[in-house]
Amino acid sequence: MRMRVLVLGAENALTQALLAQAASEFIQLEAVERPEQGWLPEMADQLLAGAKPDLVLNLAFYREQFQLGLQDAATLEALRQFDQRLIQGCAASDTPLIMLSSARVFDGSKNSAYSEKDEEGPTGALGQLQWELERSLRTQCPRHIILRFSWLLDSTPDAPLAQLVTDLKTGAALTLAEEWRGNPTPVADAARVVLSVLKQLDCAASVYGTYQYGSSEASTWINFVQCVAQELIGRGELSGEVAIQPVAFDSLPDVAGRPQNAALLGRKLMMVFGIKPRSWRSQLPGLLDELVG
Repeated sequence: MRMRVLVLGAENALTQALLAQAASEFIQLEAVERPEQGWLPEMADQLLAGAKPDLVLNLAFYREQFQLGLQDAATLEALRQFDQRLIQGCAASDTPLIMLSSARVFDGSKNSAYSEKDEEGPTGALGQLQWELERSLRTQCPRHIILRFSWLLDSTPDAPLAQLVTDLKTGAALTLAEEWRGNPTPVADAARVVLSVLKQLDCAASVYGTYQYGSSEASTWINFVQCVAQELIGRGELSGEVAIQPVAFDSLPDVAGRPQNAALLGRKLMMVFGIKPRSWRSQLPGLLDELVG
């Protein structure tokens, strides 16, 4: 790769998957780990001045946004300050910036999957912040890419998938939200998308803008849980069927601030980059291998 790509957040699961896939193609990316004191705003200036990258891929707060889904004010403010400082720095140096966002920027009331043309209107604090950062990036940095994902799944111990597997193994009935829809997207698939985008940018393709991706096909969370349970039964990790108690989406505190419909269309990404969606069902066994062996 001719460009010097600086990836922020070397320690997280998405960056690790991205680095592994890049290395398999003999592509070298420069990745920076989260500092012990966290991502402070002034570090954005220091990284840009020190590394002098040709492009920045901001995965600094991947865990907070896509795995933990934190809504506390202190975390959100740290995210806001760092990302705004990074956007300003990239704008001043005319450095292209890739930033992740999510289906949280939508209110979730649409009956079908969301496209990039749909109007944003987040209801939760994290979605509001992602929407704010999207607008800031578009306004300040002409050379930018926003990549929106739906449900990103990785095997880290405190992530939703690991918690789900733990809950399933207890044998207790699970209380799950009805008609909560999205695209279960394994982190390796997301890394494939990011790497494909980087390779085309390295060819000087003028493809800046907002894109979305979700592994095919969209699913309810209940259906996804049932598929995970069946896979675990086949592995001998579960001894029988799982009891599921469906309840109204709005009645569950765990999904507060999330869109009920988080399904995303990736047609624009496929038309511009040629990136075709992969089935999450075919990738589920490999993802569970990392959790349960």
